[in-house]
Amino acid sequence: MKLTHLFKYRASKQWQTYFKYLRYVFNDHAVLALFFLLGAAGLAYQSLWQTAVINIWTQLALVIVILLTFLIFKGPVNFTKPADATALLGDETSLRVMLKQATYYSMVVNGAIEGILILLLWPMIFRLFTHSILLVTAITIILVLLKILLTYLIARQQSKFENQENSKLVNWRRLIAAEENHQFVVLSFYNLFIDVPGITPRVKRQKWADLLINHWPGRQIPTTKLFVTAFIRRTQYIKLWLRLTVIGAGAAWFTTGWLQTILFLILLYLLVLQLIPLYDVHKHIVLNFLYPISDKQRLKAFQITILPWICMTIIFWLIIAFIATFNINLLLQNFLSLVLLGGILVFWYTEQKTIKSTQRRHTRAFTK
Repeated sequence: MKLTHLFKYRASKQWQTYFKYLRYVFNDHAVLALFFLLGAAGLAYQSLWQTAVINIWTQLALVIVILLTFLIFKGPVNFTKPADATALLGDETSLRVMLKQATYYSMVVNGAIEGILILLLWPMIFRLFTHSILLVTAITIILVLLKILLTYLIARQQSKFENQENSKLVNWRRLIAAEENHQFVVLSFYNLFIDVPGITPRVKRQKWADLLINHWPGRQIPTTKLFVTAFIRRTQYIKLWLRLTVIGAGAAWFTTGWLQTILFLILLYLLVLQLIPLYDVHKHIVLNFLYPISDKQRLKAFQITILPWICMTIIFWLIIAFIATFNINLLLQNFLSLVLLGGILVFWYTEQKTIKSTQRRHTRAFTK
């Protein structure tokens, strides 16, 4: 490989890696759930567009949403590797060319994403502000250009040494650290569904949760405390739970009827589906298997770990939905549907998934 093709080679390798992991994310069940979720979200957005009140508060809310789009995919990629700072030090020209190409690539991608997000907001802009398509098109172009400029400024800032803005030297170590952080964010999403090599989950002690961990139900099973501790201190799981709970609260506030119930059921399924990898979080620790505990007890400990979180999510959704509608019939409909599906997912679906995962692991071990 010629060093002049460094950007093209690394960009293609990165996308190959993303697509390889993507098939584990969008399996048959997840695709079906995502299909219904997008359809329901589209209907909810249409209902919001038709019923939105035109006043200063709704206009201000839309402006805030538009400004928040600048926080999504604003960071540039540079495709640098940890070894580049020393291995290619004698040919810094190639690295500079790659950095320049990567910056242009990031500007185009981030600008395109910003354009798509603003296009999705066009119906609300037309309803709340103006019916002039020329004016809205001009605003969209300006916002896309601002996003491109923001990406360029961030890329330029990352390549400079602190307090040396006028220097032509490139801070390669800072660029490498920025690229590693970017890759960690992207691959952490895939790591929720499959173990991604090279991804070490961030572990952070949550002092507020110490009392919660020590008084969690089912403590008589030794692995229960291990699962609860991993759920809280491995931030990927607690953030996942919080994120889907907040999304469900939004669905509770902006939807009603069977559409609301269907959204709840889909989000609950996605939540449990993405929490199942927690069962294998200690599988690489030998002492975890030397301890005299059966697979049935380990599964029960896992179910006891996630059940209270699922219950808290369901209760929170029901409270928000009732405050938004004050409809007793809808409350009972949501309650019965969520409790029924939650019981099936926690006590039956998790068992089937963990059994299959264990069988595959044993098959691979004996094959090797």
